[in-house]
This record gives sequence, structure tokens and C-alpha cells, in this order.
Amino acid sequence: MSQLGATNTNTNTNTNTNTNTNTSTSGGIGGGVRFNSQEFPKLITDRYPTALRRGASQAQTELWDATQKFVNKTDFRQWWDAELRASVYLNEFIVKNPNWMQTCVDKLAGMHQALHEHKAQELADVLGMSDEREPRFVEIIDQHEAEGVIKYITGMLMIDASSTPATYALVRVGRRIGEIVVMCLKDYFHEPRPSQVCPAIVPMLDPPITPSFPAGHALQSYLMVKLVAEARRPLALKAPDTRVQPEMLEYLAQRIAENRTVAGLHYLADNHAGREAADIIFKLLMNTAEGRKCHQFHQLMDAARREHRTRVLPVQNDQIKIPTPGR
Repeated sequence: MSQLGATNTNTNTNTNTNTNTNTSTSGGIGGGVRFNSQEFPKLITDRYPTALRRGASQAQTELWDATQKFVNKTDFRQWWDAELRASVYLNEFIVKNPNWMQTCVDKLAGMHQALHEHKAQELADVLGMSDEREPRFVEIIDQHEAEGVIKYITGMLMIDASSTPATYALVRVGRRIGEIVVMCLKDYFHEPRPSQVCPAIVPMLDPPITPSFPAGHALQSYLMVKLVAEARRPLALKAPDTRVQPEMLEYLAQRIAENRTVAGLHYLADNHAGREAADIIFKLLMNTAEGRKCHQFHQLMDAARREHRTRVLPVQNDQIKIPTPGR
């Protein structure tokens, strides 16, 4: 699900660049060309930001100075483009967890060795699952790009950049951190794609020009749903969260990953490794053993949790009191 390049990554998307004129990953209004915008500067006559004219009165000078002071105090909004802002949390994660790569490699090395030892069975599994290509065709195509995957998560839970900006940002953080993690791990293990060693697989989509192990769709999908599930988890665990059960989110990530094997792009072992790596990264992000190492991330998680707290209705005599309309 990487976006490192436009031609060789799993789910590249071109909707997050500063020059984009069509869509916005942050959920803003789809921008583009604005016609006849040159007419508006003509409306400015003797007011800021035009130069303070000679002979201006004291009142005009004070107004001009106050306006300049105001505009210099104006701050950019908190929830700017979530896809690009995710780089802030990526940087924090890498700085605060300098050993993340070795931690992942140590955990996945045995799984990679097992893939080699059972390669024949792994290849047979990929071939066997190809029968599912026709019934899953549209789904697989739809999830091939990054935005296609993300819309399944956000659509299931009604997450968007306007009503739940912190939770939406968590999804983007999971995608961005997962992208860097998986590409580094792919380069380390350098595993060829299944179709490279068994041409009979004939993948239904062109395989990304990246190594196979671990699977990017699996790692990023599992990481995103883990973050969202954590944000939605009730603080008091006296009752289960009936809004969306965590296992439903897990199944979504599993289905997304499995579709890549059906398409002939990944071994099942790639998916298992991606899930394992997602768990490692999630625990590193959430780690508080030494305080909140990823402080900015925890602030974002706190904000996301506040977005999902259930509103409590007033209770009287152990009965729910329904307010009378108009009173």
C-alpha cells in the first residue's frame, strides 16, 4: 500500500501532492482552478495590505497596524492534510524507536526461513486460491490502490476528516508509518514474488516492483485497524463495544491481505509476516513503559478517543429520562 513511487508500489495514489487540482486526502473541498479570481484584488483600495498611504490619520494608522498584528498572529488550522501531516508522526516514531528495524527483523527472520522451507506448499496455496479471482475480481481491483483500501475502513466506521479528524489522521498515520516499515523490511529480506518462481501463477494484476516479504497491504491494513480499534475502545471495559466489534475490523484487514494472495501477488506467509510486523509497530507506538515516548502520537490518540466517547443520557430512578421536545 505504499506511495513511494508512481509506477512500482502496491497502492500508489496521486491525491496527496501540493499540486493536486482534483481531490484532497484530508477530506477538504475538492479544489481546482478558480476563474476570474483577478477581480477580487481590485476591490482593495486604501486598506491593508496595501501600503499605508502618506498623510494617513492616526485612526487609519492604528487600524493598519492592528490588522498587520492580527494577520501575523493567525495560525494554520490544526487538522491540515492528514496524509502529509502523517510524516510528523512518522518522524517521531523513527526518532523515538531507533531499534524498530532490528526488532522487526529478529521477529520475522524465523517466519522468512519457514517460507523457504515450505515454499512448495506456499506456492500451491497461491495457485489453489486463484479460483477465487472471479468472485473477488472487483473487490481486488478496488483495493489495489491506497485510497481503495482506506475507504473500506473509513466507510465501515463513518470516519472522515471533518467529523472525526483525529481518527481519520490515525488511519493516515498507520498507512504512512506502515509504508516506510514495510519497504525497509522488503529490502532486507529481498524475497521474490510468487510468480517469479512459478510462472503458472499468472497474477491478475502486474506485481509491484518491490520484494514480496512481508506484504504491504497486510502490514498497513492491520496497523490502521489496530489504531482505529484502540481509539474506539471504551475506557471502562465493563461492557463490550457493540458499535463495531474489534474482530470485524480484524476480518477486514485479513480480507484485504488475503485478496492479494488470491490475485497471485503474495504468499500467505507474506501476509502473516505483515500482520506480525503491524503488531510490533503498534506496540512500539503505544508503549508507555518509559513514559509517552511518542508524545505527539499519544496526543493524537487521546484526541481520537474523545471523538468516540458515547454520549450519556440523563438517568433518573434507574430509568432513562427522555427530554421533552421544546423544553
